[in-house]
Amino acid sequence: MKKIIFISFVAVILAISFTLPAQAEKPIKIGFIHSLSGGVGQVYGVPDLAGVRIAVAEINAAGGVLGRKLEVIARDDKLKPEVGVREAKDLILNQNVDWIQGTVSSAVALAVSAYCKGQKVLFIDTIAQSAATTGEKGHRYVFRITTNTTNYARSIANAAAKFWGGKKVFIIGPDYEYGHRSKKDFMAAYSKLVPGAKVVGELWPKLGTKDFTPYITKIMATDLDLVYAPIWGGDILSFTKTAWQFGYFDKIKHCGQDWGNMEGLSKMTKKAYPKGVLGGTHYPWWLLENPKSKAFYPKFKKETGMDAGLGAASGYTTVYAMKQAIEKAGAMDTEKIIDALAGSMVDSPVGPLKIRACDHQAMWPFWVGPVAFTDEFAWPHVTNVVAIDPPEKGYRSCDEIKAARAAEK
Repeated sequence: MKKIIFISFVAVILAISFTLPAQAEKPIKIGFIHSLSGGVGQVYGVPDLAGVRIAVAEINAAGGVLGRKLEVIARDDKLKPEVGVREAKDLILNQNVDWIQGTVSSAVALAVSAYCKGQKVLFIDTIAQSAATTGEKGHRYVFRITTNTTNYARSIANAAAKFWGGKKVFIIGPDYEYGHRSKKDFMAAYSKLVPGAKVVGELWPKLGTKDFTPYITKIMATDLDLVYAPIWGGDILSFTKTAWQFGYFDKIKHCGQDWGNMEGLSKMTKKAYPKGVLGGTHYPWWLLENPKSKAFYPKFKKETGMDAGLGAASGYTTVYAMKQAIEKAGAMDTEKIIDALAGSMVDSPVGPLKIRACDHQAMWPFWVGPVAFTDEFAWPHVTNVVAIDPPEKGYRSCDEIKAARAAEK
């Protein structure tokens, strides 16, 4: 009997010894959903994925997370909510990813967020900006490590009031959630800074518009003080190319949060660029002195040939934020990881970031200034920047978030 017991005990030990290494070697899977094709994909999705892959490579080279390697499975949402949800289903149900991150379209982000909530899988928004994602539509399983439309709008409104003023505002933006939300947030902020400000006209071109001629002629024929344009991605390139031919930027005071993003500006020359436009930037690496930025930007530029902007910095930061949260949780347990991530401080290329517990929104700074050429660089960039300090003032307060969620119910 003793011999049988001894043999059984040895068998158990051997089984454990063979099982544990196999489990330890199983990779932690990141589901990456983004626009990876077309103009938007090249400007935002591709750099975001590159930033993620750099972080993954660094972490894996240092031993991984809890002794496990990271693996990225990337999918193209094609800017369509139904495609984003379809890919999220496959990543969660078939690929068994541990979390999902990415998205640039707010409509896609909201759809993926709702699906992940039902599946109790963590979703981290890295670019999509609608404040609703972590505001009215926020929930336990969604985080955002980027700015949002409230911060965008308050920052642009703050700069527009300081640089220009003027009560007659014309709006032109993409005809979906992000554009309309941006208008709402901008006018709420700007009318407080410039009492009596009102919208004197608005246009809503479809996302992906190539020829902005009819829109530009309409704007230039309107009696206005300034234009607020929450246009983004490839649409900025198309608008700029057309507007330059009309001398638009010499005649119109024009502002918009995405007009200072390096992903777009780095593709422009002195022959056509948004001269004098008040644009915003999430990652002005040419102004930042922190060690994280000084290490990240040259590496990203060398490895990809691209100039780092929001996507690159946010994707990179998100992977490290998850590493920190997983290690604090001590296990690949979604509920424990959420608790560890909420209220945490995360190092990033733009400096230390607080991720609020009340809405899971990172307090990412945002810089605004006129776009210009200088002798320092061969491309236009934001100069003479102003920023809301501290960054948290650019976001809705926790009490505002609580009220917005209550009203949504």
